[in-house]
Amino acid sequence: MATFNRVQAPENLHGCVTRTVALRVMEAERAGERVVFPNEAGLCQQLGVSRSILRESLKVLADKGMVEIRSRSGMRSKPRGEWNLLDPDILTWQAKLNPDARFLRDLCEVRLAIEPTASGFAALRATPEEVVAIKECLEQREASVHAADAEEAANLDLQFHTAVVTASHNALFQRLSASIREPFRTALSYTARLPASVALELEGHRALFAAIRGRDPLAARAASEQIVGLAMLAVEQVIRSQEKK
Repeated sequence: MATFNRVQAPENLHGCVTRTVALRVMEAERAGERVVFPNEAGLCQQLGVSRSILRESLKVLADKGMVEIRSRSGMRSKPRGEWNLLDPDILTWQAKLNPDARFLRDLCEVRLAIEPTASGFAALRATPEEVVAIKECLEQREASVHAADAEEAANLDLQFHTAVVTASHNALFQRLSASIREPFRTALSYTARLPASVALELEGHRALFAAIRGRDPLAARAASEQIVGLAMLAVEQVIRSQEKK
């Protein structure tokens, strides 16, 4: 039977309880286990919250496909394949944990489905102001290439990619890109620690900007595919380094 630590009382207690339970479910899933929850009274006591707060949080997680609540058999977590994996909260919660191999690989494959096409449309549709914005993002990243702060480097990379997707003028691409923003930032903070990967990715960014400025959608797609391909290689390197520990 799973046990839970008492939740501190923040301003948004419901959100804190929901996140606490979700992270416990995710940690168990990574270990190949499913969470069997104590009964409602016991879980309320462990978390230090009221029944109404707990029920509201569990309902949210049930709607996201993470837990199932049965009147006779109690509460237990559901397999990852049944989660709403594109839910923004689930994506953000996964990013709070050290990303595992599946999460990093899945994220790269989602990027591969979005970014090359968005980049091609950016080459066709970007306004002069948007081209300037992309250039400024690239220049900021180049200026910080030797920055020791991986998080800062990841933020600058994210700004560049966001500017490109914005220039595609496709609302669905922009929404999908926004939904993976936080896990994308986390993944970038890992790959930004690999100097060789950073240098190659910057070359890809320069090629992508040149293609967008030159109104060449095929070259923009190719440059974007190269960037994501390099990210995939970096992810494999990160995974291998984690496996050796």
